Amino acid sequence: MTKSRIALINPPSPFLMEERVFPNLGILDVATAQKSRGEDISLIDLCGSENPTQEIKDIANEFDIFGFSSTTPQFIETHRLHQTLKEENPKAKTIIGGAHPSAVYSLIQAGQSDDPNIAPLEEFDYIIVGEGENIDMTSLKKGWNQEPLIKKIDELLIPDRSLIDLKSYKYNLKGNPATTIMSQRGCPFSCSFCCGREIEMYRKVRSKSPQKVLEELDYLNSEFGFTSFMWFDDEVNVNPSRLKDLSNKLGKRGYSHRGFVRSDLLVKNPDTLDYLADAGFVELCSGVESGSPEVLKRIGKGTTPEINSQAAQMIMNKGIDYKSFTIIGHPGETYEDIEKTKNWIKNNKPDGFDVTILTPYPGSKLYDHSKPSTKHEGFDREWNGLFFKRIDYSSEESFYKGKSGEYVCNVRTEELRPKDLLKIRDEIEKDINTHQ
Repeated sequence: MTKSRIALINPPSPFLMEERVFPNLGILDVATAQKSRGEDISLIDLCGSENPTQEIKDIANEFDIFGFSSTTPQFIETHRLHQTLKEENPKAKTIIGGAHPSAVYSLIQAGQSDDPNIAPLEEFDYIIVGEGENIDMTSLKKGWNQEPLIKKIDELLIPDRSLIDLKSYKYNLKGNPATTIMSQRGCPFSCSFCCGREIEMYRKVRSKSPQKVLEELDYLNSEFGFTSFMWFDDEVNVNPSRLKDLSNKLGKRGYSHRGFVRSDLLVKNPDTLDYLADAGFVELCSGVESGSPEVLKRIGKGTTPEINSQAAQMIMNKGIDYKSFTIIGHPGETYEDIEKTKNWIKNNKPDGFDVTILTPYPGSKLYDHSKPSTKHEGFDREWNGLFFKRIDYSSEESFYKGKSGEYVCNVRTEELRPKDLLKIRDEIEKDINTHQ
């Protein structure tokens, strides 16, 4: 019996300032697992493609099964490419997986079957909810397929980076070429804006052993020459004892690292900063989100401006670069709240900072548990003082961060309209960069 020819497709992300910076590790995980089971797999990486439509046309009749991976902001491109594929080859079997279908499925579970993002996904023959390493792509049932949680990620294979042109992805850490790893999955915290809080695979923490992490880093070093790494774990300091073990092993390698930490955990466990330094972390980032204690409480962040400041100063005093990530357009936010965020950045003087506008995505508490609203024209949903336009991501663009001057704002509060938030975001960035 002839094996099915399977193409896994990584769609473009034209909204990003630079597309080929961080490779899609999720689709690499799936491709590696499928290949190890003897499937005839090709990974078609359209990230940064000058003409992705033509590339899809060129391969439309070369494969039997086409598996697309997609985040929510990518879905407008993914949906368009799927339509092109079906026009060229109506008999092609198509699969959609990744963050977007898993997030949208949470709406079905919440009883919001009228959401405009459900129908476009159902144009695909098969829809994967959850992690895709263990699926049998040749025997899926039509429609939605919910996959069980992979509990032991330490048993998964190291993603095979030779399936893509890894060296064409350009990211530097302290002047050294760097690439990405993910040593754990899931985040246990409850931030209302995060699109993983309603999804099991993003909510439950599962970690690779320190030895497994070391094997992956050594593989990236020996095969591709990398000595610097960007960790895409939500928080590398969730488990202090594991971090200590990691530190003992990593410290002997001389690699350098960048990662994300949770401020309150760092303050509660100051020894973990020593572990991070000994492991070779040269830059740490944290989600400060807001300088307003009221806003932080409203969004369920679990920190305070004072805790965030303490963590920032601890990191910088240790000689490690620190970057803060903040958001404006939070539920119920006022001009005064945003001024507190601006002052937090000015007072703490992080080595780098980011200011984005809140974008409600399916899978977040504020999106999934929002209520219909007619209070403000053009904004059909409301959650705790946040009003937003529920859009169809197959035909409208909306992303939390992208090219300068291309921000789209689909939220407002009682006091702050979209044009206000767009103007304020640019003013904060300009003002702080001018005076630092």
